[in-house]
Amino acid sequence: MKGYIFTICLMMVATIAMAYNNLEYKGGKRNTACYGECYEEYVKTYGTVVEIEQRKQALANADEFSSIRSLWAGCAACHGADGAGMGPFPSLQGRDKSYIVSKLVQYKNREQVGAMSSTMWAQAGMLSAQDMETIGAFIEAGLPQ
Repeated sequence: MKGYIFTICLMMVATIAMAYNNLEYKGGKRNTACYGECYEEYVKTYGTVVEIEQRKQALANADEFSSIRSLWAGCAACHGADGAGMGPFPSLQGRDKSYIVSKLVQYKNREQVGAMSSTMWAQAGMLSAQDMETIGAFIEAGLPQ
């Protein structure tokens, strides 16, 4: 039995080797081998690594809500991308910051607020006070893009 399995494996390897005998790297562009003229061209086009990171940071600093945008994706799953609410999940549109923050604090403290409180306990439980303030401001501002 062992000889039979070995023979089948050997035949499979031989078949693969014949079918894919030309998988050798032929010198196309590689992102890991950029030096000399390649690197100089890259830096002319995109800047140095430090300059790229500085631009990213400047973009993040220009958006006061950058710290919670990924958190909002979790909120949007139930409240809708535009905050209009879905099914048993209420609309957040038109709510002011103090209302949102107070509700999030209640949920974080595992208080019963409505029918979906248990869902919100886990969501609010991972938020910092600053996250809650920023989410409240984000909703009050109308969910700016």
